[in-house]
Amino acid sequence: MKTLGIYGGSFDPIHLGHLLLAEAAREELALDNVVFIPAAQSPMKNHRPYISDADRLELIKLAIQDNPSFTFSDVELKRKPPSYTIDTLSFFCQTYPNHQLFLLMGQDSLNTLTGWRHFTQLFSLATLAVGVRPGFPSRVPQALAAYQHPSAQSKGIVFFDNPEVGISSSAIRERLRLGKSVRYWLAPQVRKYILENKLYTYNEEKKP
Repeated sequence: MKTLGIYGGSFDPIHLGHLLLAEAAREELALDNVVFIPAAQSPMKNHRPYISDADRLELIKLAIQDNPSFTFSDVELKRKPPSYTIDTLSFFCQTYPNHQLFLLMGQDSLNTLTGWRHFTQLFSLATLAVGVRPGFPSRVPQALAAYQHPSAQSKGIVFFDNPEVGISSSAIRERLRLGKSVRYWLAPQVRKYILENKLYTYNEEKKP
């Protein structure tokens, strides 16, 4: 059975930390492919992304273009926001019935999972794959203990080592707004597109 990693997020913008997590998961979990899925709007955030859906999707395409195991989907951009993971997993289960799905996330997302829409149903659709920082213990919140191991009700939770880098999309946006360098924070082709199109150079209080 083929394996498919599902990696959703705002990707506003996609940066090297995102790519490192996806590649670490692909290698350690022996995933055939990882699909990047930009959200129209995260239900965990009170604002839409700071650049257009088209620009975020183009940045993802540029970031992953040299990795044959990485692909993308605009399924969440085609739905009315907010973007719920349960709907996305249901879509991929129907589209790829012969694939084993792994939902990629960081430990921080696992810690907030009980606040996600229909979170218990996620475990029947995909294995939760959690990237943890090397040297720090993986931890399953007590509220999710019943879903930790594979069973009739759960596909379980697995952990993989995720190289920790001090990069965030919010920090990149702020540096761009201030005219500071983001070299080595982003894939070169992503940085070039952002600078050429003057993305994130406005005051975020006046976001579109």
